[in-house]
Amino acid sequence: MHLGVVAGILYCVQFSRELDDDEVARITRMTFEQPLYGLTTEEQYEGIEAALAVDDWQDALSWQPHTEPVVRDFLRRVLERLDAQRPWPEPPFRNLGYSRWQEFRQGTPLARLRLYAPAQDPMHVRLRTVPGDEDRLRGVVLRLRSGDEVALVASPAPDGEEAVLMAVPPHRSAAEIVEAFVSCTGYARERVSAAHG
Repeated sequence: MHLGVVAGILYCVQFSRELDDDEVARITRMTFEQPLYGLTTEEQYEGIEAALAVDDWQDALSWQPHTEPVVRDFLRRVLERLDAQRPWPEPPFRNLGYSRWQEFRQGTPLARLRLYAPAQDPMHVRLRTVPGDEDRLRGVVLRLRSGDEVALVASPAPDGEEAVLMAVPPHRSAAEIVEAFVSCTGYARERVSAAHG
């Protein structure tokens, strides 16, 4: 069985000794602040609901130290906590897919981002080879909580050290968008520099 969202949650709690109220609060915060797979809170909620609706998880938890009844109870409490926090806040950023990739690829360069290894870099890990891109560029298109829409564009090399932050005109000033990007993504400010220079 493919657990989807639940698999991501269980990965985050696999070293937790107990799935107590503190863990419920942590995972609930994560759905808002660091959404799994770039999903909306609603999509994550529905993913948990769908997994709970499956009667037999078979060997889906074989790698997990917590038993199925404990995990099911934990997930139900996460849903209850999410319900208690409606209406949900707008996420810091959302993945917009690649439907407008060409616009962003030819847009305005706003800044350069120094990338770290994907495992240590919340943006690097989101870069994917863009379907149909003639140069096989990697990228991600985001809508920030500020309302700004931006793209990160990087070379095809998976261990590339730099990405360019792009926007499509008309847009706010580069300084305003960069500030919003840093604020919404938590990207280290010292790793962001002017697009030219």
